[in-house]
Amino acid sequence: MQARACFWHTVIGMGCEFPSLARRTLHLENGVQVALLHDPQATRIALAGSLAAGSFHEPAGWPGLAHFVEHALFLGSHGRPGASDFADYVHAHGGRYNARTLALQTLYLLEMPAREWPAALAALDDLLFRPLFCRERLLRERAVLHAEYLARCADGAQQVQGAIAEQLHPGHPLSRFHAGAQDTLQPQSAQFMTDLRDWHARHYRAANLCLLISGPQSLDALERQVRERLSALPAAPPEPEPEPEPDWPDWPDCWPAGQPALELLLQQPEAIRRMSLWWPLALEPALQEPLQTLLDRALQRAGAGSLAGELRARGWAQRLAVQVQPADAGSGLLVLHVDLLDAGAAHERAIAALCCDWLESCAADPRLLADEPVWQAICREQAWQEYELPAFERAALWVERWRQQGGDWRPWPPVTLETLAARLARLERRRMIVQYARPHLPCAATTPWFPVRWQARPLAGWPAVRSPRWQTPPPNPFLPSGPRPATALPDGASMQRPGHAAVLLCWRGEDAQGVALAGAPLAEAALAQHWREALADARQAGCDWCSLAHPGQLRFHLSGPAQLLAPVLSTLLAALHCRDGGAWRVALRRQETEGAQQMLLRQMLTHPAAQCRPGDEALPAAALAQIDDEALPALLRGFLRDSALHRLDFGAVPEAVGQVLQGWGRPVPAPPPAPAHPEPGVHSRRLGLGGDEQAVLLRLLAPRIAPREEAAWRLLAVLRQGAFYQALRVEQGLGYALFSRFQTGEAGIELQFGVQSPHASAEQLQEAIRRFVADGAAALATLPEARLQQARQAVLDSLAEADGQRARRLRACQAWLNAEPAGWTAAVRAALAELSQAELCRAAMALGGPDTSWYWLFGR
Repeated sequence: MQARACFWHTVIGMGCEFPSLARRTLHLENGVQVALLHDPQATRIALAGSLAAGSFHEPAGWPGLAHFVEHALFLGSHGRPGASDFADYVHAHGGRYNARTLALQTLYLLEMPAREWPAALAALDDLLFRPLFCRERLLRERAVLHAEYLARCADGAQQVQGAIAEQLHPGHPLSRFHAGAQDTLQPQSAQFMTDLRDWHARHYRAANLCLLISGPQSLDALERQVRERLSALPAAPPEPEPEPEPDWPDWPDCWPAGQPALELLLQQPEAIRRMSLWWPLALEPALQEPLQTLLDRALQRAGAGSLAGELRARGWAQRLAVQVQPADAGSGLLVLHVDLLDAGAAHERAIAALCCDWLESCAADPRLLADEPVWQAICREQAWQEYELPAFERAALWVERWRQQGGDWRPWPPVTLETLAARLARLERRRMIVQYARPHLPCAATTPWFPVRWQARPLAGWPAVRSPRWQTPPPNPFLPSGPRPATALPDGASMQRPGHAAVLLCWRGEDAQGVALAGAPLAEAALAQHWREALADARQAGCDWCSLAHPGQLRFHLSGPAQLLAPVLSTLLAALHCRDGGAWRVALRRQETEGAQQMLLRQMLTHPAAQCRPGDEALPAAALAQIDDEALPALLRGFLRDSALHRLDFGAVPEAVGQVLQGWGRPVPAPPPAPAHPEPGVHSRRLGLGGDEQAVLLRLLAPRIAPREEAAWRLLAVLRQGAFYQALRVEQGLGYALFSRFQTGEAGIELQFGVQSPHASAEQLQEAIRRFVADGAAALATLPEARLQQARQAVLDSLAEADGQRARRLRACQAWLNAEPAGWTAAVRAALAELSQAELCRAAMALGGPDTSWYWLFGR
């Protein structure tokens, strides 16, 4: 079989070119399907496997079984029998892994250095098809799964999903509980263990595996190893074959027969400002993603004649978002989320009527969504963005889509506007749920799994609402007229597409105590909101805006076609002349609300206290509450005008960019000065993030003095990562979410250790982390030389060129902001080769010494 060594391919009927990697598709005799991708720029190998077994396939008697199997596979296999052997192998080589259970498939993702390719494939094969299923480990893992479930019970989005499930047909899998909890999984039961092994044998077999592999190896080399390793997998489950579970054609329609359209009220005081509209929609899996992309881009428009513009003009809503959730292999759920303004809470049914009218009008006239040139631009830009992703994220996206396509794999499935409009026309108002929240519901039922009080009633009719005249989108000013010329893919490890450039901008306030510094995060939220709305056209033309958040500064990175940087930047800065400070507060409030729905440890890692020095993260945000909406824009304009502006260019940035920036800050050619390192000693702060669980994050901080010290800390991070997981999760069972890493910043170098637990106190978690750090030197003293060499190589790999064009640009931005001296990385690499085991032990002992700051962060 020959490789498809094409770098551009034209889609018949679409008339536009997409970037492509040379690829090959294999169909092994045992049923395994493999997609091979030759990525000459990559330094790592990415493996993404999809098993055609998801939550919808699990037996009704064991809710959560599919999710539990996903967890259980990482607890030991015949090739790696220890409970943490797989994690130790991956971490020892500086790799990463992940897994996700979806409705109709389960994904397993692994990324390793390219030289580990054969061993990585063998490890994934062993993990998927030769698990041990040790009862004692399963019992411990059930507690982890139950802790995850309890954490999700407080998630408003999960509560909504649980209430929606109550309204659907009880025979459809969407109405069931799939997360898994202590009461639904019984590893102590012999019957459960038998059913678990039978379910795994039935679904985890060769014919159910799609495997996507992306790496720098030649296609022939990848194919040889795949055939050698995977051809031996059995083609069918062992005899006797268990009775198969019903496949998707046997599921009933998720909408109960005769059920009218519903109003669904939830008791969620914190969610009053959001409502959602739900429709079952007959939709092929391959069309779900294109339809969501098309609707999402259309909803970003906020001008006259658009849905967002009409709702905003009435003072009802600020922002809309769309989801297409797969319900089964032949249908989905279309969900429209509406962020309400203060006046909108009294107009939910009128808002729903407008949304329905808009969708029906779009189905009748697809030009209301986009014209054909714009849709081609959207498809082309989507393909480019996926091509530029790091291999790990790209492989995960593509293998999930492969299963949805149900045939030959294609990276981005372009579809005509007419096809999507025809599917949208299938929406029926009588099959609709309008969901919103109230602070109190005196007469309500309670969902059994993600507890929330709810009340459903028939939606009797729409209020009288003036139907607006929906308008087609104006022409995209950033798209070139005429045919788009084809350009070659960039060679080597380029940071730019052909013809593109990028600029990093950083406004740094001089008054450390001024209210202006508190305006920086608000300005960032405001600019992000205006970018989404005003610059949607620029994104279709290939522009990308990325925030690089830092307390007290406003920093962002803008990239795209060189000739568009100046007009795009001009549009971005023009947002600061908007006098509607209330809209900016809405954007900031939405960020806070969405952040509060994340896991506690993740909230802590994104908190300002985890990004700057002890004592400097307490921005005077309370002062913002005293500033009226009209004064807010003036405050933000003043912040940018009076701040020092630091700028870094990538590629041929036009002079017009400098002209646009005139008057917006005092230009300073050098990067921002590094802040002083915090005083050594022990610091602590309680973040008060709320919730029933506890999380603790330790930040060990030291100045960035010499390459040898940094090399030692980087080695410690690799060597202690697996041990941290083993000590706190496997041996002590303290938490289910753990985190450890090394990173650099303006103030120096840093090691982080974090853990979240549903049952341990903050004092227990703190003591466990402190004891782990203190025992580090003793553990390293007996470290085998082979393990030390593995860690050296893993650190060298982490210092290699970043994977993906965007990642390479962002890494260069961070190096510049950190004032990294010329040749610093090379010096760290040289120090790694010379670092002895005795030096490493001394570095571990010095973590508690006078030059290291200990900064404890507590979630509550």
